[in-house]
Amino acid sequence: MEESMGTAMMAANRASSKSRRLLAWFALVLLATLAVLRSWYGTRLDSFTIDEPWHIVAGTSYVQRGDMHLNPEHPPLAKRWVGAWMPADFRLPPEPALREKSQEREWVEQTMFLDNDFARIQQRARVAMWALNGALLLALGALLQRAAGFAWAAGTLGFLALEPTLGAHLPVVMTDGPLALTLALATVAAGLLAATWHWHWVAVCGVAIGLALGAKHSALAGLLGIALVLLAAALAQAGGSRAIALRGAKLAVAFMLGVLLLWAQYGWRFHADADGGDGFNRPMEDKIADVSTAPLRATLAFADRHHLLPRAYLWGLADTVRTGVEGRGGGTHLVWGRLYEGRTPWFTWPAILAAKMPLALAALALLGLGLLARTRLSPTTRWMLATLAAASAAHLAALMASPEAWGGIRHATPLLCSAAVLAGGAVSVAWKRRSRVLFGTVAAAFVATVLMTVREPRLWEYHNELVGGSAGAYRYFENEGLDLGQRYGEIAAFYHARIAATGLPLYSGHWVTSIMENQWRGAHVDVRRRVQDLDDDNTAGLYEGWFLYSIYDEVPRPDRE
Repeated sequence: MEESMGTAMMAANRASSKSRRLLAWFALVLLATLAVLRSWYGTRLDSFTIDEPWHIVAGTSYVQRGDMHLNPEHPPLAKRWVGAWMPADFRLPPEPALREKSQEREWVEQTMFLDNDFARIQQRARVAMWALNGALLLALGALLQRAAGFAWAAGTLGFLALEPTLGAHLPVVMTDGPLALTLALATVAAGLLAATWHWHWVAVCGVAIGLALGAKHSALAGLLGIALVLLAAALAQAGGSRAIALRGAKLAVAFMLGVLLLWAQYGWRFHADADGGDGFNRPMEDKIADVSTAPLRATLAFADRHHLLPRAYLWGLADTVRTGVEGRGGGTHLVWGRLYEGRTPWFTWPAILAAKMPLALAALALLGLGLLARTRLSPTTRWMLATLAAASAAHLAALMASPEAWGGIRHATPLLCSAAVLAGGAVSVAWKRRSRVLFGTVAAAFVATVLMTVREPRLWEYHNELVGGSAGAYRYFENEGLDLGQRYGEIAAFYHARIAATGLPLYSGHWVTSIMENQWRGAHVDVRRRVQDLDDDNTAGLYEGWFLYSIYDEVPRPDRE
């Protein structure tokens, strides 16, 4: 009798445990879905960013033609994914011999805006990116649940579902959103590996590393931080030299698997093109020669000479080093309401983060940091937080070491994911302690975030109250991350509704219209420069028409007077 009752209780416990697991999975799927829906609502007015046509046409060329010389500045993860989603009738006209980057951009934009239905293509691309980033969000939630529990995973996904900048990046065919999510996956997987050293976590960690490498070149900084923590874990944990050697071998296998996955994204080829060539707009030797730092230049040349990584990846890495690490030079920056010439001040990136993250979410992340510092944690959670700290510190250090801050918050998206994990920790501690005060505080932070962000019509342009909200942010920061051309649709609609009938031109000094000229041609919008060419004969400087200017032009600029 007692034995049968015990068997029944065990069966009931197994059924209850299975029900809880299913409920947890349903909750994580729901949170990832809510993140996508919030992203859709906050980006429904957005047109293409200036880089999306380039990425989409390049990715479609990778899939349809097998050649990967277009847009080698960025690894192929998002581009190949979106290229596979493009319709079969996407037209790729014959490609001219490319010699300059401006020529490549011109051909790409003609392909997108004059040879294809770009509005239809954008909708297809947005669905593809929501699918990719939604899957990455769900994978992150699953790994966090395994490493730190359901409450932690749910709190992290809840943060990411409400965070405006991450939501803005979910549908765009750019590298910053996938970088943030894949690097977060790598940190959690590395924590699980460091705590257990099981082979299946070697495989999961390797896949996460490969996805991060394929997302963006700047993943290398965060992955270096993760590697250092894993190496410390391999050396510091108990066991003799044989155990240490085995852990070291597993660590090597994880990173080798990541590199193999990167090669797979390039079609297992060293050369960019299927015929064994490299049709870049600039030869690889010249691209490496552009790097002025001798050790970096020598490392790139060595890797290229010995075929250590795909040549297209190395070409893009050389470009990243030249522009991101060494800087373009001659920059003038508006940071926290003050102009700086040359190198940006050290506090630029912390200031951008402070102005972009909703205050309630920032407070929740800080609360999580404080609570976790005083809470007894499992070994898996401790190692996860160690890899998170190392990856975040390395990424922030790389940003602060760069002499320029172009790109704005989009280059710091991995740090937003780090804040989300800390916020998840606050939710987890509140759940375990069953503290009404903590529960109330956490709930208040999420509710306040909804109230403070729900009225923002464009997630991309969100700024918090420290800089007067989105309406006042232009007086504090100037960076291309704020305006990448997504207002095109509204400007074109206004032109056809109000300007076209007058017969007057639309004059623009805004840098986006000068780059995306084919987009305006495709929509039959008469946009002109005030000075069209060197033969301009308007010596009086008198113009009649409509004028488009940047809101930055309202900021006094003594350096331009």
